[in-house]
Amino acid sequence: MKKYRSSPLYVAAYGVLALLYAVFLASVAVKYGINVNFFILALLVVPVLLRLVALLKRKVVVSDEGIEIRDLFKSGFVKWSEIESVGFSSRRRTFLFIVTKERDGYLIDDSVENFRSLLEEIEKRVDREKLPDNWKEIVAGYKQSYGGLILVVLAIFVIGYVVLKSLSG
Repeated sequence: MKKYRSSPLYVAAYGVLALLYAVFLASVAVKYGINVNFFILALLVVPVLLRLVALLKRKVVVSDEGIEIRDLFKSGFVKWSEIESVGFSSRRRTFLFIVTKERDGYLIDDSVENFRSLLEEIEKRVDREKLPDNWKEIVAGYKQSYGGLILVVLAIFVIGYVVLKSLSG
């Protein structure tokens, strides 16, 4: 049995971003009071918090019986024999799609630690005809995508700058 969780790098980045947002909101509340504008700014934090919670909750467990996927919005266990197809998409982030015979779908992105190992485990257990034709090339050529993480780091710098300016002036 192999367990995969969210990469600590992603969790840390989103944690720092959420913390900076909280400091920013606190400084806005102290400086301008809590009003409608404050609540509008607070809404901007919701997606960051949801992503952080999703990263903390995520867990993928690969066993001889099947694959268990725990995520914020969709969790479940799929037996290897119930998998209809496996898909793969790589753009700014890399995604693995698992579709069951009941047309249920599960999505795993590469913010999961040891994603290549997860791909290799799936290759060992899923019938070849259910994998993409170029699966071997996908696994061999897989490179961790850092596009999403770079955007979060940029947001950290921007929010950090705004927080420093709001606290100093």
